[in-house]
Amino acid sequence: MRLDYGIAWPRNTLNLKKIKKDLGKKTGVYVLTHGAMPMYVGKGQIAKRVKGHARPGSSKTKYWDHFSWFVIDNSRFESQLEVILLRTLPFYVRSLNRQTGSLGKKNRIEPVPKSRPDWIKLPRLGHKRKNKKKK
Repeated sequence: MRLDYGIAWPRNTLNLKKIKKDLGKKTGVYVLTHGAMPMYVGKGQIAKRVKGHARPGSSKTKYWDHFSWFVIDNSRFESQLEVILLRTLPFYVRSLNRQTGSLGKKNRIEPVPKSRPDWIKLPRLGHKRKNKKKK
């Protein structure tokens, strides 16, 4: 399986022209983001769909400034990739998507009913302070 992709392309006229030139009518999955925050996940002809979402008057045009895209040489997996992305993101992150998609219930494996995660002490996030050298 071959995968062509672009990550966090800035939304501007040059990149919208470049994606049309590079991909033409190739289909795949794309993610519209505001900074690093995913706002919308979609599939279809990537260049056409992304350019359409950038058009003035589009319902999504105000909400994104970067986009990522993924072209898989086997189009059977496009829908599954879209659903995986939609299902792993919390609803408030992908706020512009109306649907969540389905992977089918026959393959779903459920956890132990009413089980809770083990308690873990989470590490402090961010950079550690550097100790100042004493003179």
